[in-house]
Amino acid sequence: MQVNVEIMRKKRDFVLSKLAEMLDVKYFTPDGAFYVLPDVSAYYDGDDASLCLDLLEKKALALVPGSSFGAPGTIRISYATSMEELEIAMSKLSEFLSESRS
Repeated sequence: MQVNVEIMRKKRDFVLSKLAEMLDVKYFTPDGAFYVLPDVSAYYDGDDASLCLDLLEKKALALVPGSSFGAPGTIRISYATSMEELEIAMSKLSEFLSESRS
């Protein structure tokens, strides 16, 4: 059991480290969940649903708008997947947000 906790902690910390590199993205460190809800309201005038739709269309990355969970202006990123998938996803998200600022 402790091994699984440590694996999830490593994945969480990886996702948080990548979010920390993204301009105007704010987040809290989750304690017991396997997802994070970063605040991306600085993008798309806070329209998290439109951001997720464009992210899917332009980068083939599916994230869920935080407004679906009562947290408007955020996106839900699950880290209950492989490290390889997380690396790809976080790279695509970073590229997308960077391009959205241009």
